[in-house]
Formats: sequence, structure tokens, C-alpha cells
Amino acid sequence: MRLSISVDPALLEKATRVSGAHTKREAIERALHTLIEDHRCGQAIRHAGTIPLTIDRATLRKLRQQE
Repeated sequence: MRLSISVDPALLEKATRVSGAHTKREAIERALHTLIEDHRCGQAIRHAGTIPLTIDRATLRKLRQQE
């Protein structure tokens, strides 16, 4: 998809450099992926410990040993 946007050139240059991207497009795509990943991690952290588990420690140990 083509999109025309105005971006601070210094910000884009810095993002390209620190991300290791080879192109401006790659830098923008990496930034968007990082934004989405950070959001998902934040959601997971907010939900941590809120799901009731019906498993005891012995069963959990057995499951971990099988991995």
C-alpha cells in the first residue's frame, strides 16, 4: 500500500540507524511491528495472574518435565 506522510527527517534517520534498517521503509515497518509487539506485551502483563488455574503443583512439575 502506498502512503504519503510527513516525517521529521532527523527522527527517521535516527530510527533507521538504531534499528539497523537498510531503508526508510524498513525502519518504519520495524517501528510499527515494535509498537504492536509492545502493545501486546502490555496487554499480557495486565492480564497476568487474572486467569484462575485448576492445576496443582505436582501436575505442573510433571508437565514441565515432559518439555
